Amino acid sequence: MKFVHISDTHLGYHQYGLQERAEDFYDVFDEAVDFAIEKKVDFVIHTGDFFHSSRPSNQVILQGISILQKLKDAGIPIFVISGNHDRGSQVRDVSPLKILEPSGLKLIDNGVIEYDGIFFAGLKYISKAGLKQIGGSLRPIFEKYLENMGNGFKILMLHQEFQPFFPSSNLYLKNEIPEGFDYVGIGHYHIPQMPAVINGATVVQPGSTEFTAYNEKEEEAGKGFYYVEVDGKEVKPQFIKLNRRRPFLYYRFSEENIEELIKQIKEDIEKLGGGKKPVIVFKGVLKELTYKDIYKYLSAEGISEEEGSILHLHFNLTREVAEEEGFSVIETSTEKINQELKRLIGDDELFESVVETLNFLRTFDNIDEIKKYLKENPDAIDI
Repeated sequence: MKFVHISDTHLGYHQYGLQERAEDFYDVFDEAVDFAIEKKVDFVIHTGDFFHSSRPSNQVILQGISILQKLKDAGIPIFVISGNHDRGSQVRDVSPLKILEPSGLKLIDNGVIEYDGIFFAGLKYISKAGLKQIGGSLRPIFEKYLENMGNGFKILMLHQEFQPFFPSSNLYLKNEIPEGFDYVGIGHYHIPQMPAVINGATVVQPGSTEFTAYNEKEEEAGKGFYYVEVDGKEVKPQFIKLNRRRPFLYYRFSEENIEELIKQIKEDIEKLGGGKKPVIVFKGVLKELTYKDIYKYLSAEGISEEEGSILHLHFNLTREVAEEEGFSVIETSTEKINQELKRLIGDDELFESVVETLNFLRTFDNIDEIKKYLKENPDAIDI
């Protein structure tokens, strides 16, 4: 038996408000599906965040149908659970993945199904508020799943926050996963992990197929999915890196070495040798220069969106502020801000939705990009 495990494809994400980035998310998802077809796998599993939004546009739904049609034509079923992005409101709506069921997608948000002697158990994302309502543990749910599984290979599909990947979580895989499963596929954490054996199950986290927010750890680990071969009870997962990704070029920025840095950027762009235009990411500190100054330096060397040498320039810079007499610097943290925000909102479920929305908006460079995106995708932010 062989199958492909994909996760966190975030189909439809217009990162930086760009249509090109939305197409990038489609391209790598399509590449993973092409691999599955080429290998003639028995099935595909997807562990959540198929879509980036619980209200995908018509165009994005058509992209999903296109991907599923390729699998359907090849006779390959796909089993999917809803992640936090595409699960839909627990009260007002259902997961948009329901729309894709006629195209061959088999949604398993709670329960067990059997296919060709293989048992698939799925559980959609449960928020922290939802976890409190069920006693803070998922183990009783999983034990119930095992009771409904016969003799055969047993797969558990999750999209959840576990320690140590999410430090604020109280869930530990060793405590939550009972013995009896053969394979546990987990989504939500975007950095792929080496497979581990926990309570007799091979636990696999493939990470996301594209960057929703760039960081160095994700670049080092790579973006991809897992190809899994099963021989009896031996499970052999292999991480497959995606090739159709758009390149991200990351630089530590300082004003003192800006000319040297620009020279390095030019060389790195030339080394790419064509293909998709890169996204340039700067991280560092600004002292005297402004963003406008940096654009001028780059444009003078032909490095700009307008020149067509790059797709986008993303700044992750902080302004160095000198402490002056009569002024004091007040430091705070995201944790403290979230605590106050939670107190003001009151409702735990609404608070989780607001934080998710704020994190999404932080991926844009400025207010103009946010306005542009919301104008083109009025239903994208669903609280």
